[in-house]
Amino acid sequence: MNLWIVIFLLIVVIALLSFIIYLNYKDSDQGSESRDSLRDLDQAVERQQATLGDLSKDIQSFQDPLSKLNRYLSGGTLAGKFGEWSLEAIIQDIFHPNHYESNAEVIAGTGKRVEFVVKLPEGLLLPIDAKFPSGLYENYLSAAETGDEKLVKKSIDDIRRHVINDAEDIKEKYVQTGVTVDLGVMYIPSEGLMQMIDSIDNLREQIFRDSRVLIMGPNSLAAYLISIHMGFRTLALNERAGEIMEEFGKLKKEFERFSSSTDDLLKKAESMLKAVNEHTTRERQMDKAINKMDNLDS
Repeated sequence: MNLWIVIFLLIVVIALLSFIIYLNYKDSDQGSESRDSLRDLDQAVERQQATLGDLSKDIQSFQDPLSKLNRYLSGGTLAGKFGEWSLEAIIQDIFHPNHYESNAEVIAGTGKRVEFVVKLPEGLLLPIDAKFPSGLYENYLSAAETGDEKLVKKSIDDIRRHVINDAEDIKEKYVQTGVTVDLGVMYIPSEGLMQMIDSIDNLREQIFRDSRVLIMGPNSLAAYLISIHMGFRTLALNERAGEIMEEFGKLKKEFERFSSSTDDLLKKAESMLKAVNEHTTRERQMDKAINKMDNLDS
């Protein structure tokens, strides 16, 4: 708003300068050189006016996406969509598609669908639902700026009630023994709002104790899900270790067979060597007998 006022004042100043130049030009008896100078000055002013017009258009085009973003973050359905998109981005960055499900009906037949469930290694589900009371948070920020303690306290109480109700809603709709683990996750897609919730005395601890719901922001949720993902990798490694041991057992049997055949081959080689030695001895004896016969002839 302040920028628009500045632009308006600039346009007024340029208009006044143009009018003064026109009056000076009309009352002046200067020659053609002065008139040329004034004409150049008028053209420069026109160029500045055109530049200001372009700047005004740029500002208007920049305000459009800001207005759209403000509508998304000002509460209601659009703010909820923003929370869902943020949650989806985190989950997709961490897990393989086989390890999670979106818009899942946790309790069959109820028609109540949670935004995401993570399929844990033990076969149970972890429900995660995004909540974004951005309108209440905006009220808190406005109250804090004004310094009105009553408004600040009221906005904090409103946020407390809203978060407690959301946690109870997650517990009733999306947590069931034998289907899910004994807790749910409430995702708050704003670190600023998470810090504000943390500042409310024992709110997170109270909600986890009463509703078995963890409240997490973008950073804490990402760290938590990464630890779960490491569980998947550990399980896969254990499964691969079993396969490796099985293959090692097969290799061991083959090695034992190879060792046995090597022993047999060694025995056969020793037998062949013994036979060669016997043939060598007989050959020598035959050679001696032949030599003796040759000596007799002589």
